[in-house]
Amino acid sequence: MKEPPESSVKEPLGRIMGHISRLFLAGLHQNLSHLDIERSYYPLLLIDAGNGILTQQELAQKLACDKVQVVRIIDYLSSVGYVQRGQNARDRRKISLEITDKARLILPDIRNAMQEISDIALTDISEDHVDVLYSLLKKIEKNLATFKTN
Repeated sequence: MKEPPESSVKEPLGRIMGHISRLFLAGLHQNLSHLDIERSYYPLLLIDAGNGILTQQELAQKLACDKVQVVRIIDYLSSVGYVQRGQNARDRRKISLEITDKARLILPDIRNAMQEISDIALTDISEDHVDVLYSLLKKIEKNLATFKTN
C-alpha cells in the first residue's frame, strides 16, 4: 500500500501547538530542576507583576482558566512557600496574591530559563518572522476565544 506524500497530510493545529507546549515545558522543567517547584512558573511571574494587588479572579482571567484551577495553583504555590494570600488594598472583600521573599530569590532563574528556552525555540528565525508569529498566534487565540463564546 502506498503512503500518501507527507505534505498532503496536515497535522491539526492544536496537536502541533500542544506538542510545542510540551517540549517548551519539558525544557523549562529541566532548566529549573534545581528549584523546589515543579510547575506554575508563569503564574508566579504574573503574581509578581501584580505587585500585591492581583486577585485570584484577575489571575484566572490572565491565565484564561477557571477559578478552581487558580485555587489549585495558589494552593500549590502557597504550600511550597512562594505565594501568600492577603487582603486587597483596593477592595477589602477581595483576596490579593503576593509573592514571598523566597519566591523573589527564584524569579531571576525562572525568567532566565524562559528566555533561554524561547531563544532555542526561535533559533534561526528572523525578528520580523518572530513578530509575525506572535501576531498570528494572538489572532488564532482571538479567533478561538470568539468561537468558544458563540
